[in-house]
Parts: sequence; C-alpha cells; structure tokens
Amino acid sequence: MTRKEYLVKLESVSINNDVVHCVEAMCGLTLPTMVKQMLSFSKESVFFDDEFRTLSLAEILDAQADLHVDFKDLGLIPVVDCGENDFIVYHTSDDSWSKYNIVDETIFKKRPQLKDLF
Repeated sequence: MTRKEYLVKLESVSINNDVVHCVEAMCGLTLPTMVKQMLSFSKESVFFDDEFRTLSLAEILDAQADLHVDFKDLGLIPVVDCGENDFIVYHTSDDSWSKYNIVDETIFKKRPQLKDLF
C-alpha cells in the first residue's frame, strides 16, 4: 500500500472508540478525527511501499518507555515510523504534525495537516 492510498482509505474508517479511549486516557485529552481514524484503521502496524510504517496501538502506548522520549511532556503522539530514528508525530498543543528525531530530539517539517507531511 502506498501512503497516498492509506490516506484515502482513512477517510472512510469508522472510529473504534475502545481503541481511541486507550490513547486518549494516556494523553489526557480528546484526539482529533485524523488520529482517531489512524488508531481505528488497524491495531497493528501498516507497512507502506517505502520504509514508512504506522505504529501499532501497543507501540504508541509504550512509546515513552520504548523510545526513551517523554512524548506526553512534549505534547507529542508518535504515529508513523519513518526510519532512521525519525517519527511523524501529532502535536497536541496546536493541532499540527511534524517529524521528530528521537536521537537529536529535533522537530522538523512542521505542517498543519498530515497529508502535507506524509
């Protein structure tokens, strides 16, 4: 599957409130529709025709411990592994998206919508 195909399929995904609630409880906030659709698409990783892949529900819930980054304190939710320690993250503070390097702890390519980054 290509990333573009994935974005098109996301538009018709029904929200799985049980899955979404797990992440909302961890973050302590209500997530936007796009993140809810990504979580509801599959509990497992979705691999694309390049090196990108979505994080599974378990990986999102365990990201802080597994990646050694305080995502909650940073106001970030990692959703896509881009390879080479880069992740696409959702910014809870301003409803935007960016890439985040977990080694350098840098935010780059910040965009208002996921499709502009993905």
